[in-house]
Amino acid sequence: MCPALILRLRRGQEAAAEAGYSDQVAFLPITFDPERDTAEVLREYAGQQGVDLDAGNWHFLRTETYERAQEIHDEHFGLKIEKQPADDIENLEYRFPHYGLIILANKQGIIERAYPRGPRTDIDRLVDDLERVATA
Repeated sequence: MCPALILRLRRGQEAAAEAGYSDQVAFLPITFDPERDTAEVLREYAGQQGVDLDAGNWHFLRTETYERAQEIHDEHFGLKIEKQPADDIENLEYRFPHYGLIILANKQGIIERAYPRGPRTDIDRLVDDLERVATA
C-alpha cells in the first residue's frame, strides 16, 4: 500500500466525518499482493496510517490469490500487474509496478471522477470532489 495514496483517502475519511456524511461514503483501497497483505497486516497498517476502521466505511479489498488480483486489475481497470525482482531492496523478494488510481463513484456506481496520479492528487481538491459526489 502506498502511504501517499492512503494519506489522501484517510483525509477524505476525516473530512466526511467532520462534515457529517461519513455514512454516505466507502473507502475501498485494493491490494494485489494478498500473500504479504493479509487481513492482519492491513489492519496494522491502517492503524499506523491513522485510518479509522471503527467508522465502518473503510474496507481493504484483497483477493485470495495473486493470480486472481491480476485478472481483476486487468479486466476491470486495464492495469497489468506483474511481480518484479526486488534486487535493489534488502529483505524483499519481489515488488510491483506502482499504480495509484483513485476513483470516486456515485451511489449508483457511476464513476464521477478519476485521478490516475492518485498519490500526487491535491488533497483539498479530492476532499471537495468527494463531498460533491457523496452528497449529490
